[in-house]
Amino acid sequence: MKIGTCKLTLQKGKFVKAHIIPKAFTYPEESGLPFTQGGSGRKPVKRWSSWYDPRLVTEEGERILRDLDTWAIHYLRSRRLVWSGWGAMLEVPVQKFVVDGWGIRRVDVPDPAKLRLFLLSLLWRAAATDMFEFDEVTMPPDHLERLRRAVLGETQEGEAFYPATLTQLSTMGIIHNHGAIAQSKTIPAYGQEPSRSVPIFRFYFDGLVVHFHRQAEDNGYTKELGSHVAGQENELVLSTVTFERSFQFENLMWVMAETDYS
Repeated sequence: MKIGTCKLTLQKGKFVKAHIIPKAFTYPEESGLPFTQGGSGRKPVKRWSSWYDPRLVTEEGERILRDLDTWAIHYLRSRRLVWSGWGAMLEVPVQKFVVDGWGIRRVDVPDPAKLRLFLLSLLWRAAATDMFEFDEVTMPPDHLERLRRAVLGETQEGEAFYPATLTQLSTMGIIHNHGAIAQSKTIPAYGQEPSRSVPIFRFYFDGLVVHFHRQAEDNGYTKELGSHVAGQENELVLSTVTFERSFQFENLMWVMAETDYS
């Protein structure tokens, strides 16, 4: 491995492989087989490991990320928020159905600050890496620096700084990887706030969708959402959608139809 400056700690050292999304959440359909990665206008390529950057962090930086990943893997699997925690289940119980295919779940969060920090670490990795799969995750340099310091534990950002909401795919679907993308979503009217379009970064892994709102502050709207925002309270309220009704399914079918696998 090469020697360089860690983008997280800013200290020089030996670079190590750093997974942008934890490897435990980015696995092939069948063990031992390579990943097939395709996309709009790109020739499909095969990879034998999930996304990792060999020039992002040194051993010390990776230790910080690994500790967060280890906690998150245990937590998300224990609450059956990711497919790899389902065992033989093909569907997760949904507490309330809103419309066909869509529902709501409530789960406990023993350490909301840790969940928040793990999610911010994913955002930092995606914004700091040079990997083309995460090109759409960009932010002002001062925001990236604030994010770095938060992940490092030097500062603690408020709830309005890139808050995250979660959506779970409630039925088992096709195992696949999907790079983070920039989108906009419509937020329904809430309290005194009218419905509005919000720019987000959309992450997907292992049957879980994370929406990071692209903002550094607001007028108190995020705080009012309470348990609907990850890491604010000891309870998390998340939306659910069946795989067959999800954006993941529609996008996957589009990629498979568009890409020539011959």
